[in-house]
Amino acid sequence: MKPRSSRAPCCPWTAGCRPAVRASPSAAFPLLFRMLYMKTLAALLLSCAACLPMAAAHGADADYPSRPITIVVPFPPGGSPDMLARVIGDKLGQRLGQTVVVENRPGASGTIGAAHVARAAPDGHTLMMTPNTFVLSPLVLPKGVVTFDVQADFAPVILPAKTLMVLAAHPRLGVKNLPELVAYAKAHPGLTYTGSANGSPQHVAGEMLKQMAGIDMSFVSYKGLAPALNDTLGGHVDLIFVPYGNVAQHVKAGALTVLGGLDEERLASAPEIVPLREQGYPRMVVGVWTGLFAPRGTPAPVVDKLNREINAILALPDVKQRLEGASQILVGGPPATLAKVVKRDLDTYAPIVRSAGITAD
Repeated sequence: MKPRSSRAPCCPWTAGCRPAVRASPSAAFPLLFRMLYMKTLAALLLSCAACLPMAAAHGADADYPSRPITIVVPFPPGGSPDMLARVIGDKLGQRLGQTVVVENRPGASGTIGAAHVARAAPDGHTLMMTPNTFVLSPLVLPKGVVTFDVQADFAPVILPAKTLMVLAAHPRLGVKNLPELVAYAKAHPGLTYTGSANGSPQHVAGEMLKQMAGIDMSFVSYKGLAPALNDTLGGHVDLIFVPYGNVAQHVKAGALTVLGGLDEERLASAPEIVPLREQGYPRMVVGVWTGLFAPRGTPAPVVDKLNREINAILALPDVKQRLEGASQILVGGPPATLAKVVKRDLDTYAPIVRSAGITAD
């Protein structure tokens, strides 16, 4: 018999079967070096790739703003959104080293200005300061009037402030709180309430209360808050949903009785106003707020920079004094705070609008 071959088994990485040659230490070193080199290079490449978004983000933040900023207010001058835009815009321009222009674009319940911002370049140079009717208008206006999606076409920047809306009654009703009103309304069906025009947050608030409490009330529409308030003070309308700042003096004079607030929390300057949600109706929350939005697609670093700067502005003593003196409750916080409020209102308003058949004038 021939002696057994001394060749080593076949190498799995070669096509043929050739004698294996034991590698010397000097021959193995280059292979080991190449393997270590490739692993190190791969780790470096992955690390650099991870840094690219951070570098881009830093660049977007550092380069912004590169020209004047326009804050669109989709309502005429004089309201809370206009005031907030001008107070914040003035300070923002100083901090960013660029001019901030406030541009009023009223019309169609604020939808004309909002549509303009939705179509603007998403670079942070066109923003919108708008009240909460921004969320309600698409629900109460005819189809085709609104050309944007509240959530999909805008990037929330910050919720700078809100206002406490209250339910107030003419003193002749003799009620002091919500349970007393509900009892009175069931004993005297056909009460009237107001606040503003058809399709307003006040209109929705009344329909919410009607459905939740099972009472009969009729909404009286006015072209604005001033005539609605005058008729309530005169006793021609029984109830009014109204920002507290507009009626505080009348409440102190005994011309109106506040039955409760529609916010989630109490007003620090008027802790005696009990939220309606604490009076047996936990879902009776209708916020009156003003938010700052950017077009969808605005880089996150730009949104974050605006948010950071405006939070700092809201903390300034002169700004706090000016806004709180105008019955504004300062909020601030991250963009997610505004996004949460928008979703809350959409979820609250939509079923009420559908079931009550609410439409705007």
